[in-house]
Amino acid sequence: MGAKYSDLDDLRLDVLKEVSNIGAGNAATALAKLIKQPVKMTVPAVYNLSFDQVADIVGGPETIVAGILQEVSGDLKADLLLLLPWSQACVILDILLGRGVKQTFALDALETSALEELGNIMANSFLNALAKFTKMKFYPHVPALAVDMAGAVLSLPLARLGEMVEQALVIDTEFHQQQRSVTGYFLFIPAPEDLETFFQNLEVVSR
Repeated sequence: MGAKYSDLDDLRLDVLKEVSNIGAGNAATALAKLIKQPVKMTVPAVYNLSFDQVADIVGGPETIVAGILQEVSGDLKADLLLLLPWSQACVILDILLGRGVKQTFALDALETSALEELGNIMANSFLNALAKFTKMKFYPHVPALAVDMAGAVLSLPLARLGEMVEQALVIDTEFHQQQRSVTGYFLFIPAPEDLETFFQNLEVVSR
């Protein structure tokens, strides 16, 4: 019988954290090239949380967030969701667009494109690290931005992966650029039927 999200232990989460840190380093390098400024990214922790718990850590289900959703196909069916509380999204936009402090207040085409590119960089960096460790093939789709209440944004993966998905692997992600810092949450949501195969491959290669 395949693994369930509720079966995942600390050892498996630690392995995923190790891979996530490699992905974060690659993403930081790509972002630094994009904005021509040094960027540091760290992954303090990885959690296995219910969607209700994810909503709580961003301030509750009615908190406005920016979510960059990316479907993944290939050897694994999954969704990736970069979740940023609105205040943090504005800070990261100031950084990405070379603005001063507290200069972003709303989204237009430029801001939307910048956030989608951020999601794309994060997804590709993470998936490349996963592919190296698991020898699996992953194909990210085009990112889509949603700005809405956290509860609504978190419902998006359920529409594709099904109601059986009750939890997500939540990768705490911190961005640092000069004196500015941003905290976001990068959600990795494999389809339940692929969860066991994914972790078996991850563990075998990482030993």
